[in-house]
Amino acid sequence: MIYLSLSLSNPFSNRYSVVYGKTGKTWNPHKFWDLSICKQSSIIGFTFDFTMRQDHAGFSLEIELFGWSIEYRFYDNRHWDYKNGCWEGI
Repeated sequence: MIYLSLSLSNPFSNRYSVVYGKTGKTWNPHKFWDLSICKQSSIIGFTFDFTMRQDHAGFSLEIELFGWSIEYRFYDNRHWDYKNGCWEGI
């Protein structure tokens, strides 16, 4: 797992609303993507997340600037079976 995040937020604001959200399938039956644009309290920020061998593994990238954020996720919809070390149902 790799997780990098840096954020500077307005402490006097607690707003959060999704302005636009879209999700879709890919060529692979277990892979999906999400794109969302949100209004929130951050002034500036950046987040990168990459995971493997866990539930909904994949990557996400979020950029925040002056109260707006754009996030893109590419992920697997399966759950990881920790006991057997493989995806559940395989």
